[in-house]
Amino acid sequence: MSEETAVAQGSPVRRRHLVSQLKRLRSEARLSQGEVSKRMGWESGKIIRIETGKFIRLNSADVSELCRLYGSTDELREDLVEIAKASRTQKPWWFQYKDVGIGAFYGLEHEAAKIQQYTVGLVPGLLQHPDYIEAMMARGYVPDTEERTRRVEARIQRHSNVLERENPPRIWMILDESCLRCVIGGPEVMAVQLDHLIGLANRPFIDLQILPSSAGMSRTYGFSLLTFDESDRALFVDVPPNGLFFEDREDLLEHEIAFDQLQASALSTAETRTLLKTLINEYKRSS
Repeated sequence: MSEETAVAQGSPVRRRHLVSQLKRLRSEARLSQGEVSKRMGWESGKIIRIETGKFIRLNSADVSELCRLYGSTDELREDLVEIAKASRTQKPWWFQYKDVGIGAFYGLEHEAAKIQQYTVGLVPGLLQHPDYIEAMMARGYVPDTEERTRRVEARIQRHSNVLERENPPRIWMILDESCLRCVIGGPEVMAVQLDHLIGLANRPFIDLQILPSSAGMSRTYGFSLLTFDESDRALFVDVPPNGLFFEDREDLLEHEIAFDQLQASALSTAETRTLLKTLINEYKRSS
């Protein structure tokens, strides 16, 4: 980092608010991006990067000058400047794990008020037991022992900061049956993991459903719908290598409908607990 401060270190949702407000103010001021660049003395690409959220470093003085140029209220200008200033000093918990590929999803997940997620193949990261995480990392995907340890630590920190905080998000998880049938770490580890799922499902803010293979509704990819407030939502599609984010209304609506269909086809929360208990007994017998 050179002369400016990394906005990416701050709250992803606050950063999204900063960017959206600057875009709105410029539009209301009826200024083109080219006009703004000229008046600010910037090269033409800087305002584009700011408004697309791709400007890694953003100075609070620039935010203040933009607000003055756009004619914003003093109250809004001070609010946006404070967001930029906070980005200089506030490093969220996941920032310390950037060396092991922690992506933007962790930050957005942490800020979400509601999470609706469908997962296929593996138990979703937020619901993984430490033994399951260890076994998954040991399968050869992460051969370096130190890196594997760091990744496990990051997952455990993620659980603590999302699930154990005073006001956790409202969570609705739908797991494809394949998540329960893919044996990670052997039957004993799977029994521990499924028991962990039952414990999480008993929490008042978590609803858990299993989509049985017999329903014939399985999808080829997992996805998450993240709600921050009534007007701010995002879609994360879990595809290699790092997943994709979408905010378009059509993409959100398509996956809202898909989630509703999956939810209707899945076992009820009570039936899900019964299936989990049955599978735990099966895994214990074979361990």
